[in-house]
Amino acid sequence: MKPYLILLLVILAAGCITTGIDTGAPRQYELPGINNTTIYYLNLSTIQVVESVTNQTSVKLIIGDSGDMDFRDPVAVDYAGNNVTFNFSKGAIFGRSFVRFDFNSSFSGFIAYTQSDGQDFTRQLTDNGSVRVVLPEGYTTGSNFLGIAQPPPDNITTDSKGRDVLIWNNPYPKYQTISVKYYYRDAPAALLYFFIFLLIAAVVIFGYYRLSIRALKKKRDMVEKGKKP
Repeated sequence: MKPYLILLLVILAAGCITTGIDTGAPRQYELPGINNTTIYYLNLSTIQVVESVTNQTSVKLIIGDSGDMDFRDPVAVDYAGNNVTFNFSKGAIFGRSFVRFDFNSSFSGFIAYTQSDGQDFTRQLTDNGSVRVVLPEGYTTGSNFLGIAQPPPDNITTDSKGRDVLIWNNPYPKYQTISVKYYYRDAPAALLYFFIFLLIAAVVIFGYYRLSIRALKKKRDMVEKGKKP
């Protein structure tokens, strides 16, 4: 194989590694998390992710499948709630973004980070473990018209803040991705009122049309009979 092809394969295999991102503060996140569980806290424009880690010196996470490098404020906290230092790098390989946390010794606890996102949440699954998606306050999912979760969660509960929490128990490898389309909780009622308004407006317009046609027909009959309107 030619040397430049070997070099190209090495670059693709290693990915484009970058460092120098600023770490965050544990108070930015809802810590601690839950063992063997990845939690996504959705907030319309951002996602806060809390990952469970057990006895690892290095953790590599796929954070996107389009080469998107949006990632900020990483933290690591042990089970006692202590902030743990780490070395951090991120990069892309074959169009997929990844981040890597390197610890000085075996680490058990939780790592967290923030990404930008919208109301259509989708994440690719790469490891076994439970997944939780916490919707913003006042939002829900489950309407075939407004948005649903795929695959259907194993359980839906409500936390102490009144937020809907969608729970999948070990969905991987049966499912490769999880997606959630969510909407404002009062949206179905508002949509119903809107359709009722449209129905009333249609009835009024149709009634006016029928009366107008009837009046015009009456005038035409009178003209045909030689009478004045």
